[in-house]
Amino acid sequence: MEKNVYLFKILIKKIKYLLNFYIILLIIIDFLSKTLIIKNIKLYECFYINNYINFIYIRNYGIILEFLKNKKIIIYFFTVIIILILFYIKHLLKNKNIYLSYNLIISGILGNLIDRIYHGFVIDFINLHIFNYQFPIFNFADILIFIGFIFILKNNIFFIYNL
Repeated sequence: MEKNVYLFKILIKKIKYLLNFYIILLIIIDFLSKTLIIKNIKLYECFYINNYINFIYIRNYGIILEFLKNKKIIIYFFTVIIILILFYIKHLLKNKNIYLSYNLIISGILGNLIDRIYHGFVIDFINLHIFNYQFPIFNFADILIFIGFIFILKNNIFFIYNL
């Protein structure tokens, strides 16, 4: 019995390391996607993909929709605080199903933070438009944050529904 418990603890540790590895992998994918855009598309230039998506290289000096534009110290402060809070919450989680959601959000936030530190701005390039609706231009890190948030929301809705 003790051996089974020991093996289970080792398995849980390996799963945590693997999920933390995804953070690094997703940050690398985000960084590479942004590097490809910078090297191949000029600022404000549009690269046509199809009727629904284009790549346009823009620089975002703020956060969501350029909120807090050019307030770097405030953005850095809140970004670091949010990352620390997310790591703390992730550490407290008993339900490992939602663990990946926090990793997605942390990866996205760190990807954008690396941009801010390295370039002084965040590189946005995905231009999505459906019918006559134009979405704000975003990047791979923003997608990670959005998907992670949706997973957490879905998990909490089912939790509340089951009470």
